[in-house]
Amino acid sequence: MTNLAFPDTPVFRGYAAPVRIEGDVHDLEVIGTIPAGMNGDYIRNSADHQYPPMFEDDLFLNGDGMLHRVRIANGRASLKTRYVETEKLKLERAAGRALFGRYRNQFTDDPSVAGVDRGTANTSVVWHGGKLLALKEAARPMAIDRETLATIGSYDFDGALKSQTFTAHPKVDPATGEMVAYGYFVDGVADTAVEIYFIAADGTLTRTERFHAPYASMIHDCLLSEQYIAFTICPMVCDWDRVQAGEAFFHWDDTRPTTVAVVPRAPGGGGNVRWFDSPTPVMQTHTFNAWEEGSLLHLEHFITQTGWLSQFPDINNPGTREQPPFAYRWTIDLESNTGGFIAEKMFPHIGEMPMIDLRHATTKTRHFWFGTSNTDLGPMLPFGPKGPPFTCIGHFDADSGALDYYYAGPDSSPEEPVFVPRSPDASEGDGWLVTIVGRRAENRTDLVILDALNLSAGPVATIRFPTRVHEGFHGIWIPG
Repeated sequence: MTNLAFPDTPVFRGYAAPVRIEGDVHDLEVIGTIPAGMNGDYIRNSADHQYPPMFEDDLFLNGDGMLHRVRIANGRASLKTRYVETEKLKLERAAGRALFGRYRNQFTDDPSVAGVDRGTANTSVVWHGGKLLALKEAARPMAIDRETLATIGSYDFDGALKSQTFTAHPKVDPATGEMVAYGYFVDGVADTAVEIYFIAADGTLTRTERFHAPYASMIHDCLLSEQYIAFTICPMVCDWDRVQAGEAFFHWDDTRPTTVAVVPRAPGGGGNVRWFDSPTPVMQTHTFNAWEEGSLLHLEHFITQTGWLSQFPDINNPGTREQPPFAYRWTIDLESNTGGFIAEKMFPHIGEMPMIDLRHATTKTRHFWFGTSNTDLGPMLPFGPKGPPFTCIGHFDADSGALDYYYAGPDSSPEEPVFVPRSPDASEGDGWLVTIVGRRAENRTDLVILDALNLSAGPVATIRFPTRVHEGFHGIWIPG
């Protein structure tokens, strides 16, 4: 008989433990009042292991994609949870146990699934061209039915997507409706090729561009301005020999430089890449926005002085602890012949999971939101499998320099904030933030709605789940 007990490790115990429940809850309890006119779907993705892993030291990143949807309409809210039925999940359900091994490492799989798509579709979702896609950067998108959250299947844009990988962080230009996405390790093995996909507002993949990075590394996010795409190549390196030997898929190697590829969005841009070196090796975690000012290209994102050491080892300095991310604006002078590069901290507070008013992406913005902790408001929470959980959501006003915080309360952990405009033509930042909040002491979850420009006023409405949903990564708001 197969042993279905999960390991007693931080990834599989306490508030981080797998939930594994697919279900529906109608008319959720609401404290306060859901804003009038706020109708739509909040959908987020998470990594929720269906089965105990083949290796006890498995990463939370290796869980199966589980979608959580809160549908809000006319002051009422309902919850739907469904797994993304990847090929991996279907085969493991048939076997009644895990068949796929370590994170992205095909050489640790059960021989019965050799060559099978290992995608987990567990990182983010995007709504574009009338299609809902669940994303994981190690595989192609998975198409999802918005109404039922049923899985339609692997999606290749009507045969136009030839590569095997597609980022979890595509960017949409609000002025044109074009979505720009990319893949790295596009043939399923570690190499230096990066392929960019240009997808029209109607969902048609119109063209691709390809260039090569200086070494094989994780490229988790990107930045889009009106004329350029910027990729930060960080020394979170993949060494295929180490992967074949069963080691971690990535490792941090700070002997390599961090460099930025600036790619023109115009046709032929893949052959006209310019490179700009960071003064020190750092890792980009997630991005806010990019915008142009004459010959200057501004890149706004969170960076850390280390890689994600909570997940992957430091090859040169074992035992080094992961450093917290700070928001930086990197300014690159595109007319410089000496690689002009200025790095300045945007605000003096740690953070991650950035958000802007996406209606203003690719242009200069004023308002920035992020997950964080603030010990002036409440104590840090114990480290979990992703590092320290947030206790707050922060807002930075770039015009005034002011910081404002929503503190979620004792034993409570908010996740990534998502911005919802008050109306399609509302001014920048005029609207709401929605964020999942883990009520750890109660082993339960809420969805909290905040005034985006007055976080410290507390929730406008709290939508209470009767149970816990798994900690997640990235979500979106789809207007109803």
